[in-house]
Amino acid sequence: MFRKYPKIQRLGKEETDGILEGMCYIQEKIDGANASVWMGVDGKICCGSRNQQLTKDVSCWEETGNNGFNGFLDYIKNHEGISKYLMLHPEHTLYGEWCVKHSIAYKETSYKKFYMFDILRPGLTEFEWMNSSDLALVSSQYKIEAPQVFGVFADPTPEQLDEFVGKSCLGEEGEGVVIKNFDFINKFGENQFAKIVTQRFREKNALTFGGNSKHSECYLEQYFVNKFMTLARVQKTMQKAEAIKGRLDMEHTPMIIQISYHDLLTEEVWEIAKKNGVIDFRKFKGLCAQKSKQIFHDILHDDISVADKE
Repeated sequence: MFRKYPKIQRLGKEETDGILEGMCYIQEKIDGANASVWMGVDGKICCGSRNQQLTKDVSCWEETGNNGFNGFLDYIKNHEGISKYLMLHPEHTLYGEWCVKHSIAYKETSYKKFYMFDILRPGLTEFEWMNSSDLALVSSQYKIEAPQVFGVFADPTPEQLDEFVGKSCLGEEGEGVVIKNFDFINKFGENQFAKIVTQRFREKNALTFGGNSKHSECYLEQYFVNKFMTLARVQKTMQKAEAIKGRLDMEHTPMIIQISYHDLLTEEVWEIAKKNGVIDFRKFKGLCAQKSKQIFHDILHDDISVADKE
């Protein structure tokens, strides 16, 4: 059955208080789309995104009209190692990241692969996470890609972990790290994992998915970008462009940026003008360009669902 992967909390939030006390496994956090794979009761391999089951049978997903989650279902259908592992362990669920383009630029050879970062399996009384050592053995034996493990540390400090934040085996830079302490139970009774992400990723992710800080120098500009440069606006822009250009691809990015910005100003300038404060339209235009570009690229890569991002 589909089981949603628990949210990984940022190190420093109360859900993670005490996680660094003990043995901590530090692995790369990959910037992609959260996904899962498991064996259904009928013996068919099933796949899920972060929030929902994608298909009841990966072998015939085309018949359902599903878009394939940007190639993920085809990849799983053709992966002999994953099929073999689940045949031998039908009660296990594999969790990982389907690596598609988002905020971090990886090597082209790193994309369109499933990087397994956890396995949920039956324990003595309930389901439990497979430890990182066993997970590495599964990855090696069944030729399943996995995130880089930077090391195992006893009682690490945040300063020690900062050394690995931003490093990646997939490209010149990474999103951050995940911290796993399998013996850690937080004050809410949960075996919580933690994460540290780079400042650059936080800024780009906040812009794309709606975050903002009132202490930011461009708070007002970003406020209006988050409010008005929406998925619906970019989709409307794409419909206009498709009527002229036909099928759109990456080379049409400048056009989508320009039309989306023009549409925003034309329709929303009165609402912007009513807000107290001075707008720096140079900054505003730049932020609009970043967000419309990211949304357009996510649509092209069939991964526009913000809910499926970690």
